[in-house]
Parts: sequence; structure tokens; C-alpha cells
Amino acid sequence: MDPFAALRDVAVPTTYVFAVVVIFGEFFLLAALKKPYSHRSGFASLVSGGGSFLLLFLADRAFYASVFAFAYEHRVATLPDHPLTWLFTFVVYDLMFYVAHRAGHEVRLLWCFHAVHHTSDEMRLSSAVRGSVFDFVYLPWFFCFLPALGVHPSMLLIVESCARMWGVATHVSPHLVGRVPWLERLLVTPSVHRVHHGNEPLYLDRNYGEVLSIWDHLWRTYEPETTPPTYGLTTKIDPDALPDIHLDPFRALLRDVRAASTLRAKLRVLFDAPGWSEAQDARNVTLRRAAATR
Repeated sequence: MDPFAALRDVAVPTTYVFAVVVIFGEFFLLAALKKPYSHRSGFASLVSGGGSFLLLFLADRAFYASVFAFAYEHRVATLPDHPLTWLFTFVVYDLMFYVAHRAGHEVRLLWCFHAVHHTSDEMRLSSAVRGSVFDFVYLPWFFCFLPALGVHPSMLLIVESCARMWGVATHVSPHLVGRVPWLERLLVTPSVHRVHHGNEPLYLDRNYGEVLSIWDHLWRTYEPETTPPTYGLTTKIDPDALPDIHLDPFRALLRDVRAASTLRAKLRVLFDAPGWSEAQDARNVTLRRAAATR
């Protein structure tokens, strides 16, 4: 018997209801304030988000639920329903979100999935749900070991649902929420996450956290917002063309793998950071170093 089933069955749908309500609420507020926004961008984000969440849901029902259940059946401990267990689950979940998010930026193959989220050239709540329809292939694997530690799968889903609502909220338009410096050392604020979506060299591959910003401070990937970011990818792509935003990163990867002359080079294209090829080194870390020496 699942002791958390009732709470899980409320928390998970609440995440989606929250996302829909705040996305459309922001849309009407921006319209009322006569702030700029793109209908095409919002549509592309909502369609991408719908596809991503639907396929994640189906993959969970068809496969991942069994993986998480298997891990929990072979757990090394049984954690009680206690506030410290909930705190432990949240902290480890948030840490693994940081790890998964950073891997999505620093491993070219994984970037092909995550790049979709960065294709929008505007920051607003609809951008929060712009995800790859292929996210179900890799994302859950970063969290499947938690049940093996004794975290009930439903407890993990509840914590994830709450964290995702915060993650959605951090994408709010800069027209509505500015900086909150005193909070940024502890939590990911909208300002902190705007940096993450910036394509300036200073902002590339920074601020990976979902709720807590301590991981970025700890591993020195934190960058404060000093100037308004320019959003979108560093490569040219139509941010509202649905086939392109989902498939172009894979097409580019395949071209670079085919162009690589050795097996070692092909593997490096797959698993080094985006931007590396035998022809050039356009990785973000390289661009940042070059910008710093100017």
C-alpha cells in the first residue's frame, strides 16, 4: 500500500494546473501593461511543453514507474515519514536536478535534448514549459537511485512537483519581477534564472539550480545578473519553428560526428561540451575565456 498516494494524486496535477494558470495569467497581465511578447513564441513553448510532459507521463506509466519500484524494493534503508526525510528528499532531489541540468549543458548528446528549452528569445512563464519531446529518454535516470536510498517513489514525485512549481515561477517576465539580491545567495530567483538563459559569454553555462542556488555557489557556476541578458541560443535557429527547435541540435550533432575523422574524435563530439569539433573549438568555456582576455 502506498502511504503517500493521496498526497501524490493532489500534488502532481496541481503542478500542471499551477503552470497553466500562471502562464495565462502572465499573458493577460503583460497585455494589460502593454509589454512586448510573442504569440508565436508562446504557442511553440506550450506545444513543446505539452508534448514533453505527455511523453514523460506515458514513459513513466510504461517503464519508469517499474524502474523506481524495483529500486525501492531493493532499497538499502527504509526512511520514515518524518520531516527530516522530506528535507533529505528535497535536498538530494535538488542536487540531482543541478547535476542533470549541468550535464545537459556540458555533454553534447544531452544538450541536443535540453537545447529546446533555450531556443526561446524571450523570458516569460511559457518558456518554462518549453522542453524537448525526447526528454523522457534520459531525464528520469538521474533520479532513479533515490528510491534505492529509501525514498518512497511517491514522496519523490511530491517533492519534484513542488520544486517544479518554483522552477516555473523563476521564468516570470523581467517586466514583472526584478532582482531580489538578499534572496539570491540561497534561492534561485527569476533574476538568477534569467542569467541562465542569457547567451552572452559571461552568462553561458551558469546558474543551473532549480530551487536552491547553493549548488552554483559551491561549484562556482553562479553568476549574478549585472546587465539584462539576451535570450536564446548562440547559434541561429528560428525559435518558433517546432520541427527545427526539436531536431536541429540532433542534425548538427550527426553532421559533426560524420565529419570527425577518428573514432576518438567522434566520441568527443558526442560527449564533450557543445561547440567542439575537429574544425573549431566553440565551447562556451572557450568563448568565455576569449571574452575575458579582450
